[in-house]
Amino acid sequence: MDAPRESVRPAARLGFGLSGLVIVAMVVVFALQSCATLSEEDCLTVDWGVLGETDGQLGRPLSELNRYRRDCAEYDVVPDSRAYTEGRERGLAVYCTESNGYREGRNGAADRLVCPAALEPGFRRGYDLGRAVHVSLSELRASNDAIGSARAEIDQLESDIADHRESIRSDDLDDEERKGLDDEVDSMERRIKELKRNIGIQTAGLAISIAQYQAAVGAARRDGYDEPMEIELLQALRRLVE
Repeated sequence: MDAPRESVRPAARLGFGLSGLVIVAMVVVFALQSCATLSEEDCLTVDWGVLGETDGQLGRPLSELNRYRRDCAEYDVVPDSRAYTEGRERGLAVYCTESNGYREGRNGAADRLVCPAALEPGFRRGYDLGRAVHVSLSELRASNDAIGSARAEIDQLESDIADHRESIRSDDLDDEERKGLDDEVDSMERRIKELKRNIGIQTAGLAISIAQYQAAVGAARRDGYDEPMEIELLQALRRLVE
């Protein structure tokens, strides 16, 4: 049976009290520690249950324990596997929530496939919702940037062509210099045609991409996530389509 859905709005679960901030600070410390090779002092003094819980909250795979074994073997220290795995299970209960799945997907993080079977459906639902927003918005921003860059290059090329033609009309150039400028103008005009074709290809799919993004945001909002709509970006893109 699927894990019960959380009853509060996901956006409301993002706040922290004083105790929450302390926990976050502890997680950050252990996160930094567990990213690096464990030192002899770490191996001798670390609380394996706390380290496992931290790794679980960060969605780290169980293979981290093998790395710790290798790090600590040099100092004849064997990690407490039971304490670590029990702590990791507690941590995964925090990581594998639907709201955290949404955050992971929305931030573009890869699905680490670490959630237990009982928690996977809820996490997956949130992850897929967030991932859909992330992917569709990223595509819109990439299209907007590509079109803007192409148009800026066209403007620059047209300005350069005007300068070249002005120079060609000058009496200060010989035939060879004029021929060189003519060749450059021809090259720039070909580049402008190429850029305009690329803009046409980009704009042709914008209406579909905009609809996909709006659908992704709508789905997230219906599930209680306070996902903003990038109105200014959409307005700019619609002008390109029109």
